[in-house]
Amino acid sequence: MSDKEFRKFEEELFNTIVERNPHLATHVGIHDHDHLLPDGSMEKHLEDIELIEKARGELESFDAKKLSQENMFARKVGLHVLDMMLLNEKDIEMWKKNPSVPGIIGGSIFPLLKREFAPFEERLESIIGRIESIPDFIESSKSSLVEPVVLWIDMAIESVRQLPMLFKLVMMIAQEKGIKEDTLIRLSKAVDRADEALERYDVWLEEKRSEASDDFTIGDELFDELLKKRKLGYEANDILELGEDYLEKTKKNMRIYAEQIDPGKDVWEVLEEITSETPADIDDALEWYRKGLEEAKEFVIEHELCTIPEDEEIEVTETPEYLRHLIPYAAYMGPAKFDDIKKGIYVVTPPAGDNGWKKMSYWDVRNTTVHEGYPGHHLQISCSTTIDDYLIMFSRAIETIEGWAHYCEEMMKEHGFDDTPEARLIQNRDILWRAARIIVDVKLSTGKMSFEEAVDFLVDKVKLERPSALAEVKRYTQNPAYQLSYLLGKHMLMELKEEIKERMGDDYSEKFFHDTILYSGSVPIEYLRERFYRKIG
Repeated sequence: MSDKEFRKFEEELFNTIVERNPHLATHVGIHDHDHLLPDGSMEKHLEDIELIEKARGELESFDAKKLSQENMFARKVGLHVLDMMLLNEKDIEMWKKNPSVPGIIGGSIFPLLKREFAPFEERLESIIGRIESIPDFIESSKSSLVEPVVLWIDMAIESVRQLPMLFKLVMMIAQEKGIKEDTLIRLSKAVDRADEALERYDVWLEEKRSEASDDFTIGDELFDELLKKRKLGYEANDILELGEDYLEKTKKNMRIYAEQIDPGKDVWEVLEEITSETPADIDDALEWYRKGLEEAKEFVIEHELCTIPEDEEIEVTETPEYLRHLIPYAAYMGPAKFDDIKKGIYVVTPPAGDNGWKKMSYWDVRNTTVHEGYPGHHLQISCSTTIDDYLIMFSRAIETIEGWAHYCEEMMKEHGFDDTPEARLIQNRDILWRAARIIVDVKLSTGKMSFEEAVDFLVDKVKLERPSALAEVKRYTQNPAYQLSYLLGKHMLMELKEEIKERMGDDYSEKFFHDTILYSGSVPIEYLRERFYRKIG
């Protein structure tokens, strides 16, 4: 089969997947389906499994030796992507256990509200269409939830009760923009029906809770299979040992930096001191984030650390109320591949109590803007929008995504950005947090640590406030092997960097190393290594 046939296969598979998942189509910037919500039924999931299995067989049938180097690489990545899809759909089966309704509804509407790919009036029509689809979407989704988990039911109920805030936000913006009366009436009726459907769903979830399991773990065997399919090259015990080693090593580094700042004082006392400089309010905080992003971007350009694509931009905004119980600090939504405006959305959550502002201290904000913005997530995703291969677009190697952003925190300081004892102490405290995440992730996912023990561990080892630790662990339970990816991914990238430096000698440059990663897509690091070898010979 030829390269032309391969590209046709890729495009047809891509179009099929986004058509069957209209919320995904919106996220990548295809807007033909913006007025629709997906089919949430069990039947749809079973059809997806059949479709993926068929696509994998077709993809494997392409003779790699007859394809161009780029298509050969895309074929390899594509097989990995489809294997991960099958593992999630057939084996992990989160769709049977975790109510996805509130997440899909919110994730379908928020991008239409924030991304300015079309006039607001046009986007509002799509939002109304999606709100009108909510009752049917809820009903179709009920058939999927056959093995519910108590914790995830409770989390879904909390999210369901927050969603009306999103609808109120849509109403408020529509009114402020002077949208015509008949459209406002249609929106109001759709919101009323959606609110009623969510209230019924809330009752249904409460009833479903009585038959739900307390067990959210995936167990040793499935966890090992997940690590293997992700091509990490590490087994669970190796990853756990790595996390424990980093935990101890980072504690020592923190003591060194604390001693430089205030000799004789305990590490956590020094941290208390340097986190005392906080914003006055959320508006002040947002300005700190914006300034940090601007200065980090200028630093990347000035020091030629990587190539920034044209037309990218990032907006910093307050986290919508309906999401705050899931995002305790900050989060990022990347630009869409097919949108003309490549804008990332960086949401910042106001802390619940006065003490919470310490997490938005000056040095915290500076470190976070590197991770989420430049040269972290925003730059990485902006670069990935330049990739035209459909299969590589689907790749979501978490160790590459989160590992890159975590790697950037230290890399920027190595080049002189905020290279102060205060910034280094904050950065190492965040390494400590990521090391703790490794330990919690491995043990929690395999049932060797309870939910309460995980919360206590984060409070004890990282000194998280208990409400923040609770929110963290809730999220961990839903994404086995995700949290370990931050520090493991950084570790793997640093190993790769030393390897490439040794091979290239004097020809090595940071820009070459970083650009190769950024413009290769979110593929497993094993595949990044292949790409480097091909480039340098």
